Order: sequence, then structure tokens, then C-alpha cells
Amino acid sequence: MSGATVPNTITDQQYADLSRRAQKVAPPMFSTEAVEHRKASAAQQRKAGQS
Repeated sequence: MSGATVPNTITDQQYADLSRRAQKVAPPMFSTEAVEHRKASAAQQRKAGQS
């Protein structure tokens, strides 16, 4: 193969962009919001299982 080779790394800017987008989609696992969401989900599942 001739021509330019494609680097297998990303720039710091690309890494920062990916990290920022990932944080929007999935907040930190132990954030207050995430813990409350999991508690609410578990409570809803328990309630559904009892009916």
C-alpha cells in the first residue's frame, strides 16, 4: 500500500470531545443523580413484581 498512513491515535482535543459527550450520555456511576435513578428503578421493578 502506498500513500499516507492513517495514525491510530486521537488528538487531545478529540479525546476531550469524546469524554464530554460520554459524560452527557452516562453520568458518573456514583453521582447523586445516578444513585437516585437506580433506586427509583429498583423500586419500580419491585412494585411491578408484586402485582
